[in-house]
Amino acid sequence: MVTESLRREGDVGMVPEPASTSAGDDAVVDGLLGEPTQCIRKPDTDHRSYRKVVLENGMCVLLITDPDMKDQDSGEQEGDLDDEDLDGGDEDEGDMEAEVASSGGEDEEEEEEEEEGSSTKKAAVAMCVHTGSFSDYEEIPGVSHFLEHMLFMGSEDFPNENEYDSYLSKNGGMSNAYTDTECTNYYFDVQPKGLRGALMRFAGFFNSPLCKKDAVDREVQAVESEFVQALQNNAARLSQLRCHTATEGHVFRKFSWGNFRSLIEQPTQKGHVPRDLLLKYHKSAYSAERMSLVVLGAEDLATLERWVRELFSAVPCGLGPPVSFSGQGKPYEGGWVYALPMTREGHELHVLFQLPCLHRHYESKPDDYISHLIGHEGEGSLLSVLKQKGLVTHVSAGVAHEGYDRSTIGYMFNVTFVLTEKGLRFGRDGFGVVEYLFAYINLVRAAGPQRWIWDEISAASKMRFKFAAEDEAADYVQELAVNLRLYKTEHALEGDYLHATWDPELVQRTLGLLVPKNMRVEVQSSSFEGRAFEREEPWFRVPYSARRLTDEESEALARFTDAPGLSLPPRNKFLPTDFGIRTQDLAPGERSWLDKASAFGCPTPEALLCPPLLVSSSQDTEAWYKHDRFFRTPKLALLCSFEPDDARSTAERCVLLKLATRVLEDSLVETTYLADVADLSTHVYSNGDRLELRLEGFSHKLPTLLTEVLGGMASLEPDGERFEACRETLRRALKNSIFKPSRHAAYLRLLSLQLESWPLENQLEALEGLTAEKCRDFVRGLLSSSRRQVLIHGNATTEEAKSMVAEARSKFSAGPPRGPFVKRLALLKPGQRFVHSALAQNPQEKNSASEVYFQVGEENDSDYAALSLLEQLVYEPFFDQLRTKEQLGYSVSCGVRNTFGVLGFCFSVVSAKVSPPEIEERVESFLEQFVETVRGMAEEEWRQNVKSAVEAKHQQDQTLGEEAERHWGQLSSGRYEFFQQLEIAERISSTTKEAFLAWFGRHISAKSDERRALRVRVFGRESEGRGEDQGSYSAGDLMNFREEVAALERKTEPAREGEHPKC
Repeated sequence: MVTESLRREGDVGMVPEPASTSAGDDAVVDGLLGEPTQCIRKPDTDHRSYRKVVLENGMCVLLITDPDMKDQDSGEQEGDLDDEDLDGGDEDEGDMEAEVASSGGEDEEEEEEEEEGSSTKKAAVAMCVHTGSFSDYEEIPGVSHFLEHMLFMGSEDFPNENEYDSYLSKNGGMSNAYTDTECTNYYFDVQPKGLRGALMRFAGFFNSPLCKKDAVDREVQAVESEFVQALQNNAARLSQLRCHTATEGHVFRKFSWGNFRSLIEQPTQKGHVPRDLLLKYHKSAYSAERMSLVVLGAEDLATLERWVRELFSAVPCGLGPPVSFSGQGKPYEGGWVYALPMTREGHELHVLFQLPCLHRHYESKPDDYISHLIGHEGEGSLLSVLKQKGLVTHVSAGVAHEGYDRSTIGYMFNVTFVLTEKGLRFGRDGFGVVEYLFAYINLVRAAGPQRWIWDEISAASKMRFKFAAEDEAADYVQELAVNLRLYKTEHALEGDYLHATWDPELVQRTLGLLVPKNMRVEVQSSSFEGRAFEREEPWFRVPYSARRLTDEESEALARFTDAPGLSLPPRNKFLPTDFGIRTQDLAPGERSWLDKASAFGCPTPEALLCPPLLVSSSQDTEAWYKHDRFFRTPKLALLCSFEPDDARSTAERCVLLKLATRVLEDSLVETTYLADVADLSTHVYSNGDRLELRLEGFSHKLPTLLTEVLGGMASLEPDGERFEACRETLRRALKNSIFKPSRHAAYLRLLSLQLESWPLENQLEALEGLTAEKCRDFVRGLLSSSRRQVLIHGNATTEEAKSMVAEARSKFSAGPPRGPFVKRLALLKPGQRFVHSALAQNPQEKNSASEVYFQVGEENDSDYAALSLLEQLVYEPFFDQLRTKEQLGYSVSCGVRNTFGVLGFCFSVVSAKVSPPEIEERVESFLEQFVETVRGMAEEEWRQNVKSAVEAKHQQDQTLGEEAERHWGQLSSGRYEFFQQLEIAERISSTTKEAFLAWFGRHISAKSDERRALRVRVFGRESEGRGEDQGSYSAGDLMNFREEVAALERKTEPAREGEHPKC
């Protein structure tokens, strides 16, 4: 696969060139007032208007107005500052949890639990300060990251620490930030009516932060907790090793994380005052010319511009443009091989090549051409050949969108292999795989740059941009804030997609840098644990070894070509050419849905709220269809489930289904990867006892993909080597799924609540007895004797949808009549309270995790409304008290849990400072304070919180896929309650404070005799307080627990003729 990132981090350094005055056939938008129009190219699907301005202080600003953004309140925006604004609120830092990315390559077991849905469209703002950890002072390593935390802690106009986050919470918003090597990005979203008030508070980050001493002393503990939480993260450990082994004196060597030692102890010992260094750094690095601000709101562009000029013109300036580090040179000496242990089960091999900075070549992107070929997964690819030999399970290639990988210093082209046990033994620590990599590089180099390959890449990128789906507002603005300085103004939106110039000479020159002497190799393996390493990285204490390749080894690699089966990829038959939008008259059933939707009076368009129609309901297949009338994009989503007739739960059946999904995806990959390049995604996954298939992308070629995928599923014949690799991958995934204490705690809660679930140890035992033949027979039996459910949603007519349903049915024999599906869940009896205790899986884990779960009962709108209100009211003060004030740990969260139709609420904390029992005491203490706060809450504040909770239920899906997923949730669960969120919203709007307090007193309060509570404790290896508690049980006592609770049987009936509107 091609290396990608969910968000761009650290792409800085290029001052925008003058924009052209014409965008050709592409859409254009508003330009700078009083100046020639600057054309910003945008997708055909984008109805927003844009304006770029530069303030007098040099700050670059992009303003965006969204005509579809509905302000739910008829009141005015918050106006000028007054005494009430200056009072602020309770103290809080406001930096929401952002977990370190987990090590790539392996799937993790996802929590099988429904979460809350999407919300209304929101306004959003991002400020990218183009300075980062490369600019850290030597006296205080990690100061950029520390300052990022501190800016949430109050300003001169809003001195109370909690004011910013409290305001956002009351207005349905959230905030976050991240620090990279050459940028620090702050962003938030908020309900549209709260935008101006949020901007007022946000401006203080850059105008006049306080960084009060007591806040510094407390918040450094949050940075320390974040650091401790990352100590066992393989990606973080590898990144820090790369920093430590960079050339002496290079900025790569800086310790960018920061911890208590680097931020407080060391500076103090050298006579520095940490707070003074923070303020000095803010003054010396945070200059308006180095800032890019993006504001997305419902107001017109003139209003947004007026607000920005009023609030941000006072940001200090005078430091000049962002600092370039291009003179630093390469960070690494080539030809070195490093080995280090992996904390989780698995083996990875990384090969890095150092490239010059390619920012200015973004219109040709030579690295994309190379990553497309090396990371390809089709026939003849590097991955295909290595998989056939049973050496690897995954390959990714390219330049990641993070600061260490692309900066003004240069680019890092990274090829990552996830090795099998056999692959790790292939050569010294898997080094034989590197030979195959060079065989493929040499093949590509010998073939020379191919115009037809680049044309395919360009065509796919162009159609992705032309029909780009709308991103979540916060994600969108933070990416644009970076791109404003990376690309020309006209390409601010298009730059990431752009492949406008074919430059074969540049491709060939770049390929010429993929040589052994410009290479760095890293091998991470859990099998290295216990190996004697001669070196240690000082901050993370990562042991490692290093050796330099001999000239003979380098020369042999450079010449290696003995790898039969490798070839350039085939031409892509899935690239669409028909982008026409299908039209269709309203069906009678559709009209009845629209009438029902409009009756709610919700601001979300009825065309989006309208559920799918029942196309057919035979004895073995239930088919649903919705013609898209809202997004009007040439895309389609198809979801299909295969539900076994005999759903008796056994450990073998459970793990067989998980293994089958991996084997199926592996067997289909040479077809589905080509489709994926053409923006047609394929996912095969398990959902409870069902096998599910999801296809999504351009409608023109989706039926073709469907035919090939179904045919491949029906004729599955697992390859021996690849089957063993799939089984090994699943074994690792199961073991790693509870490696993190937070995931371990969630697993134990769900294991307790799902009476037919199986502990991991039982699944792992069953996995060892599975064979390729047993897996094949299971898949064939499931597909041929299953009850099927299908949803087709998007750019298709009724007849086209029926044709696809017929295609699906034709591949498999008729299944048994669809009957009710039963799931057994644990329903705690009133007053029951249990404690589930376990030890962290990782022997080196310092963190403990605690979940305090309150079960409410079987799903109903009244309790769902109360829980939604609880989440609205409690999330921010809970974070403020336990994370910011008490500094229990970096990860503090809470939220509604809908566990297959049983409702509850969960408080979660990960801490290296206190034990789970003490965490629980703090949670209970907080809840006592919380209920008194609600009891004393003014009616106006209560109604504002109610309003925010209501608006969160007024769903406006951002993409066709999101809408399809929402409908599928109702179909696959058998609820068919398509207007559930709107009905819950009506319940919320009529809830009084007194009614909520009575509900809270019954279900959450410690004084209640009816409260049903489950506490899950995962103890870190250094944690104290592992004593037993009344009602405590360990994993071995699970059956006893299940005997003590009540069993709730949730039946999901199939759709019946006449019960639902039809086409």
